[in-house]
Amino acid sequence: MAKSILEEKAYHLLSSKEEAPSYTEEKTEAISIDEEPTEEEANKSTMWQTVCNLVSDLEGTGLLGLPYVLKEGGWLAVVMLTVVPFMCFYTGKILIECLYDKNNKDEKVRIRRNYRDMAEASSPKYGGIIVVAIQVVELTLLASLYLVLCGHLIHAMVPVLSLNAWMLISAVVGLPSIFFKHLSQVAWISLISLIALTIAIIIVLGYGFSQSLQWDIRAIALWDIKGAPISLAIITFSYICHPCLPAIEASMKDPTKYNAMLGITYAFVFMIKIVFSVMGLFTFSTNINEVITNSLPKGKLHILVNSFLIINVLFSYPFRVMTIIHCVEDSVVPESCRSKFNDILWFVGIRVLINFITLLPAIMVPHFALMMSCVGSLTGMSVVFVLPCFFHLRLKSGELEWYQKGLDYFLIGFGVIVAIIGLILSGRALI
Repeated sequence: MAKSILEEKAYHLLSSKEEAPSYTEEKTEAISIDEEPTEEEANKSTMWQTVCNLVSDLEGTGLLGLPYVLKEGGWLAVVMLTVVPFMCFYTGKILIECLYDKNNKDEKVRIRRNYRDMAEASSPKYGGIIVVAIQVVELTLLASLYLVLCGHLIHAMVPVLSLNAWMLISAVVGLPSIFFKHLSQVAWISLISLIALTIAIIIVLGYGFSQSLQWDIRAIALWDIKGAPISLAIITFSYICHPCLPAIEASMKDPTKYNAMLGITYAFVFMIKIVFSVMGLFTFSTNINEVITNSLPKGKLHILVNSFLIINVLFSYPFRVMTIIHCVEDSVVPESCRSKFNDILWFVGIRVLINFITLLPAIMVPHFALMMSCVGSLTGMSVVFVLPCFFHLRLKSGELEWYQKGLDYFLIGFGVIVAIIGLILSGRALI
């Protein structure tokens, strides 16, 4: 059924080459019921394709470090593992609200595309530059962690080459899979990665339950003053998807289902994380590796699980790289500069360059759990808690109730404090 003129304006989504619509702009032609969808509309994702992309992203690298996190953080880490997804859902919801505004007919119109647009509207002088820098660093380090994890998994099975060599090979192997144009195409790759991850999780859970007679609740400490901030940073990292949420929402065929999509994703992800991490700690309490599957007894089971996880990582990597490309094209390199290059040269060149850039942090900081903590502290707290709440307060202040403002201020303070403490402790541990 064709959308009415008002509905089309209400949920108008900007492509990377479109200008924000004016409130006074009028639509002169209605859409015919029989009109064929444009190529852009045909390449948009359904809600369930979007869920696959986002679950694949959230259940990637961070999941395998969570049992180690519970050992370091104790029961506080268990509590935060439960609370953080609710906080992340809230900030993910208000982040997309800040992309929209109302026109003089009280219609919702998407007038901003990304973090940069929101930052420039909130703090015109330097906001855009600062936020883009944080976002690019965040996305690059997240992609690097996939290479770190892949290197750890392969090196544990085949230690004939160094960890850095396996990370380099992983980057080369993953390069062909990033040559996609649309997130709807990547969704099918993400589905394969999600299936591989699910199989690996089922195998690990099965092994864990087979050892349930040896479980001891005392394996979870009550409190560790040194481990808690690092653990909280890693937990936050494991729930980070905010840098790609504007692109995700823009890629949906029906953006009105965004909140439902985000809620389903976080609920599913939370259930997997809590079961997997608690069971992993109980099972391997005396021998917990930073990557929990490397705690499995050496043999066929260990090889089988790591093989599925390698598939998961290699097929999750394209989504991470594409989010960096979207950020670079939307916020860093203007269309006027890109138009100077041949389309094919730009398409191939930007992908090869970003693939190489994501490899550098992986080789420089090959410690999986500590790198997660640094990423979570350095940029994760900003993109998950500080920036969404800051945008919300600046752009929606007149529409907010007192308790909404109070929650936003609390999350900003929480993010800043945890970021400072976590960065100091994880940085000291790395050094």
